[in-house]
Amino acid sequence: MRTRLLAALLTGAIVLTACGSEADEPITDAQRQWVDAFCGGVLPGMEAGLELRKQDPANVAAVKDGYVKLVSSNTTAFTAAEKKLKELGSPEDDLKGVHERLVKFVTESAKSYGDAQAPVQALEPNAQFLESAEKVLADTNVVTSPEDLRATFQELQKRPKYAAAIGKSAPCSEIRSKGQELGQ
Repeated sequence: MRTRLLAALLTGAIVLTACGSEADEPITDAQRQWVDAFCGGVLPGMEAGLELRKQDPANVAAVKDGYVKLVSSNTTAFTAAEKKLKELGSPEDDLKGVHERLVKFVTESAKSYGDAQAPVQALEPNAQFLESAEKVLADTNVVTSPEDLRATFQELQKRPKYAAAIGKSAPCSEIRSKGQELGQ
């Protein structure tokens, strides 16, 4: 599932990033908000994905409810992250490319999940539900560069103040914690 891939990418990147040293320059409030928006865009979908994994596959109605929540959570969170990241702008001049890639990723992700909401909701809760829902997500996926999310974490881990900020960010810490639940 795409959700598991995304969670694995994020968890590995955040665990690495949390090891950064203290920054030479203090991070600004806007830069801290940017880091929070970055991780906050992914956390709700990850939490919904964990809840979906806990569902008994035999209880197709519960699986469908969980899947609908996953799609809805991702749509809402990525849309909010897109808005906040655009509002904040690039955290630094030399991170404009990173910022643009991240905004593109969250914009495309919000559209992909948003376009999947109605078709997933319309699916019958039957033995083919999960397979059909995955097909809907694959068919509505417009994310051109999913590796941009990992590249963003890697770029930030090279910068001590951002590594420290990710280590202190509540949404990033939650992603790390949830990743441990996944066994990442």
